[in-house]
Amino acid sequence: MKSIALVFLIVLVTAMVPGTVYAAEPPTIYPGMGGAPVEVLTNLHPTVKGNTIIMEFIQECGVGNWHEGQINADFKSVHLPPANSCGKQLVFSIRKSAGRDDPTQITTIWIIGANETWSDSMDPVYPSVIDFRARGLLAGIRSDPVFVVVCTVIALGLLAILFRMMRRKG
Repeated sequence: MKSIALVFLIVLVTAMVPGTVYAAEPPTIYPGMGGAPVEVLTNLHPTVKGNTIIMEFIQECGVGNWHEGQINADFKSVHLPPANSCGKQLVFSIRKSAGRDDPTQITTIWIIGANETWSDSMDPVYPSVIDFRARGLLAGIRSDPVFVVVCTVIALGLLAILFRMMRRKG
């Protein structure tokens, strides 16, 4: 009876641990989003004002309707399309754990063609001190549904082996 209780407890814990998936961040609606794109950008991300590459891009190309995207649990991307026909767009990554005024909040900057689709594997203009792709591998594992399924199958297989070993001894 103890072995059945032990197996049940192991199955229960095994099902709970990989089944825990972090909830996605709900989109934040900020008050005053109707302002000029540059004002809204610099109000939400004050460190942009101190970054020469981003400010040079804004002076040259302006800022259209910018948006944010999710990279992984630790980082998000900010996409700045041009307001004029300069033919470039700027994308930068932000460390979520950094404070609003932390100068290390902006980690990597990419300048790509206006019609290109951004990917974090592209070569950055301003490389990151923190390689978010390496950190993102571990951060993304926690919420990747494929990983959860694989972990569950492996855990169940190990439990089956453990159960057979316990039956042979008994």
